[in-house]
Amino acid sequence: MKRTALMLALTAALCFSGCASDEKKDDEIVVPIYKAENISYNTETAEIGEITQRYYIDGGFGYPYSEKVMFRTNGIISSLNVKSGSKVKKGDLLCTLDTEELDEALREKQVYIDQAQITLNKVLNDNDTTYNEAQLARTQLEVLQLEYDHMNESYEEYKVYAPCDGVFKADAGSSFSDNIAQQQSAQKIVTVGSAVERSQTLGFITDQSREFVTCDVYDVQLENVGFGTKVTLQQGGTEAQGKVIDVIHNDQGGMNYYTYVIETDDDSGLGDMDIRCVFDVYSKLDTVLVPTKAIKTAKDRTYVDLLIDGTKIEQDVETGIVDGKKTEIISGLSGGEQVIIN
Repeated sequence: MKRTALMLALTAALCFSGCASDEKKDDEIVVPIYKAENISYNTETAEIGEITQRYYIDGGFGYPYSEKVMFRTNGIISSLNVKSGSKVKKGDLLCTLDTEELDEALREKQVYIDQAQITLNKVLNDNDTTYNEAQLARTQLEVLQLEYDHMNESYEEYKVYAPCDGVFKADAGSSFSDNIAQQQSAQKIVTVGSAVERSQTLGFITDQSREFVTCDVYDVQLENVGFGTKVTLQQGGTEAQGKVIDVIHNDQGGMNYYTYVIETDDDSGLGDMDIRCVFDVYSKLDTVLVPTKAIKTAKDRTYVDLLIDGTKIEQDVETGIVDGKKTEIISGLSGGEQVIIN
């Protein structure tokens, strides 16, 4: 009897233990464990070398020089012999001002001259005339004649000539239209009958005697670029050399920009298509260089990632010249470090 009870208790204990084990198995959270692998970094060595500051600007052949055409006196336009876009030759008569007032002044001056001549003749024919009286009459005539000649020469001031060969372009603030509605809406009407002032601009003549490679830079000038700066000119598969011979400051309609004029060899082989102008500013020797794509920025920081003993470490740096794929490191690296670029 006792043996039977012991067997039943043992069986119950085993059943209870088995149920508890199954319940615990169902509630258990299994966390997978993966074997860590080594991270592969793509690195390059910070090298000591030479770097050149360069600017890359698009340009092309053009005519950068022009002559301003201005009126030399006040007046009313009586004839206008040029239109914007017209080709002109040096000395061509572009515009004439009305000379009616000048004509009247010359006629009046001629009357005084005639009277002075009559007076002089009478004095010279009068036996009682003294030397001083004759000299005074002669001087009065000479002064009047000089005044007449000076006024007569001023006719040229009423004419506007082309100062050079080239293409005439009307002043941006002027209208050369014959359409009355357009004339009424223009701020400055430059047509027959228009009133103009001395030093007012009629237009500009682009000097087309020689072409240069030109490129425009807006707002500010290129740093360290001036007369004599070497320029590599690239056009497709053709490459030529040139140098800066002029920098022209332009301020038109509130737009501020600089035109760089580049002289090339006569046999450069460049055509009329766009030209890539590469300005070689200056070279720097024995400086630390890293790949430009390795430079990183975050907020106010500039840094690179270094690989040191298999560990990635951020290193703050100060950068200098950027020349395409390479960037100069002014401080932060000494050369020889392994720089992570991926």
